[in-house]
Amino acid sequence: IFKTKRLIQLAKNYLWHFPKSLFFLYKYNNPASKLTLIGITGTDGKTTTATLLHQTLLNANIKAGLITTNGAFIGHQVIDTGLHMTSPDPSLVQSIFSQMLRQGMTHAVVEVTAHALDQFRYNGCHFQVSALTNITHEHFDDFFTLSEYTQTKSKLFKLSNFSVLNSDDPSFNFLSSQVNPKQLISYSINKNSDFKANNIKSSHDLLSFDVNDLHFSTDSNYNYQIYNILAALSVISVLKIDPQVLISTIKNFPFVKGRREEVKNNLKIKTLIDFAHTPAALESTLSSLKKSTKGRLIVIFGATGGRDQSKRPLMGQVVSQNSDIAIITSDDTRHEDIAQINQQIISGIKQKNFEYYNIPDRQQAFNKALELSLPGDTIIACGKGHETSILLGDTEHPWSEAQAFQKAFKNKTQHEPTKHN
Repeated sequence: IFKTKRLIQLAKNYLWHFPKSLFFLYKYNNPASKLTLIGITGTDGKTTTATLLHQTLLNANIKAGLITTNGAFIGHQVIDTGLHMTSPDPSLVQSIFSQMLRQGMTHAVVEVTAHALDQFRYNGCHFQVSALTNITHEHFDDFFTLSEYTQTKSKLFKLSNFSVLNSDDPSFNFLSSQVNPKQLISYSINKNSDFKANNIKSSHDLLSFDVNDLHFSTDSNYNYQIYNILAALSVISVLKIDPQVLISTIKNFPFVKGRREEVKNNLKIKTLIDFAHTPAALESTLSSLKKSTKGRLIVIFGATGGRDQSKRPLMGQVVSQNSDIAIITSDDTRHEDIAQINQQIISGIKQKNFEYYNIPDRQQAFNKALELSLPGDTIIACGKGHETSILLGDTEHPWSEAQAFQKAFKNKTQHEPTKHN
C-alpha cells in the first residue's frame, strides 16, 4: 500500500508539481536569483534556527526576509503562508521572493521541508548555504523509509554552494558523502567538527558553552538550543558575519511563537506552549525542561490523524520516560478515530504506575492539567504551538493554545475552595 501510494505521489510530483513550479518561476522572473538564499532543513528545530539566523542577519544590518512555519516576514510585514504549512506553494514562494526584492531585501532565510523538495516547491532556487538540524522519525506515511526521507532532504544540498551538517546526527555519513568536502561545514556537541561545543554549563535560567575561542551564553536554557546556535554559527561563518553578532543576539534568545512560549499566570505554575510533535522533539524538549522544573512536569499532547502512525507508541514512550504526568488528547485528528490514535500512543507507555489521562477533548485536557497542578509544577502543551486552528474531519475549528490555558486558569480559580485565614 505504501509503495503504491509513493509511486502515485512521485507521478503527481513530476506531472503536476514540477511544471507548476516552472510556470511560477518564469511568471515572477526568478526573483530568488537576485537574493542570497539560506536554507534550513531537518525534522526538528527548523523554525527556531531560521528565526535565530534571521534576527542575527538583521542585527548585522543586513536586509533579510524570512519564510517559516510561522509565516513569511518582510520587514514589518507578515504574510500568512497557510494552515499546517511550512514551505508554501510555488505560487506563493515566488510571490514572496518578488515582494522581498521590491522592499530592498538582499537575503532570505527559508525553511525547506522534505515535502517541498519532493514537490519542487523551490525549483529554480539556488542557495548560498543550507543547514541541516537533524533527521528523526517523521513522515514515514509519505516517504516509506528513513533512507528515502534522508535522500529527499539531501536534494537541498545539491542546490547549495555550501552545506552545514550536524556530525552528531546519524544522517551525517550519508549526507557528507553527497556534497563537496571543500564546501562542507560541520558542527557538533559529541563528535569532531568545525564548530564543536565544549564546557557546556546549564542552570535554572542560563546556558553557556564554548566553541573554538568563542564563549556563548543564552537565557534559553534548553540543551538542544546548542545545536540551533551551532547551526547558525556555521551559516554565518560562510556569510562572513562577525560571530559577536550571534553572541549578542542569543543573550536574550529571539522569541519564536509557539516554541517554548510561556503563558503567564498568577498560580505559581509555569505554563508553556511548544510545537514538539515528533518523538525526538518531545525527548529533547522534555528532558531539558525536567532538569529546570522545581515540581512535577505535566505534558498535554496528542498525535495527528491521517499521518505516520508508527511514531505514536514512540511518543507515548518518550513522554512517560521524561515527565511525571501525561494528558493524552486530540491534535489534528482529521478522519481518524481519536480513541484509536490515543490507544496507539498509550501502547508505548511501558513504565508501571505512570500517571496518565486519556481526555480526547483538548480544552478538557488543559482543564485537567491545571486541576492536577500544584505551585512549582510545569505544564507544557505540545504539538499545536503557533497554530490557530484544529482540524477535525474536514473542518478547521478556531483554536489557540494560549486561550486554552487562559480558560483552564479561570476554571481552576473558580473550582478551588476559598481559603480562609
